[in-house]
Amino acid sequence: MNVTSTPLSLNEIRFYFTRAAVGAGTPFGIGEVFTAASMHLAFLGIDPARAAASALSSLMTGQSCASLALRDDDNIIHVESRRPLAVSALYAGPVAADRLFIEAGYSSERRFRIHRVDQPLIVAGAVAATGIENARIVVSWTKECGSPSRMVLNGDIASLTGMQESVEHPSGPATVDLLLTSLDSGISLTTGLTRSIVEGRSRAIQHGVEMDSLSRATVMAFFNRTLVPTSHLSRVTGAGTGAEDSD
Repeated sequence: MNVTSTPLSLNEIRFYFTRAAVGAGTPFGIGEVFTAASMHLAFLGIDPARAAASALSSLMTGQSCASLALRDDDNIIHVESRRPLAVSALYAGPVAADRLFIEAGYSSERRFRIHRVDQPLIVAGAVAATGIENARIVVSWTKECGSPSRMVLNGDIASLTGMQESVEHPSGPATVDLLLTSLDSGISLTTGLTRSIVEGRSRAIQHGVEMDSLSRATVMAFFNRTLVPTSHLSRVTGAGTGAEDSD
């Protein structure tokens, strides 16, 4: 990984990543969830730029789409594309996070399946960003020619298995399974690398977040799509602070 020499602060990530999503064609609100997901990947020790760049590029180039359908079948909530394309993680992440947050208020176990997600790591980050404390959540997937990836989340503590491989060896879309269950379900939190979201956030605040330079450049290219040229016309139609502003 070619790491940048200057890490980004959390405020910089919030500013650039949200607008990068807008540059890829999403509404601003979707961009905010995408940014929260990316930041939580950083808290878990995963390079957010590599996952973000992959998801943004897939949506922009038409390899994935935002048109999703939900159905309840065999006690599993299915999320799938309405078109013969992969599901964009920028849209699947908010759907998964919202449904999990709602279902966590009930005591029953729930299962979700998101079919053919272009970048499962963004979904995992969105789930981690929900802050659900009264349930245990398992997010898992297996990509083609890859080993299984799994995150077991219990409030602030996450147990990670094979997720770094998903960053280093992306290989097409994957079906993501999510399990929402009780804290006493017996699912182990010690089967993989254990990380604390609170500690990860503290490190990011103190030291910033290092990223792969090429992936960061890709994210910034999407951000640049939201900029407007500096001119009198751009200022009088809303850019800057007023017609006399020259920044």
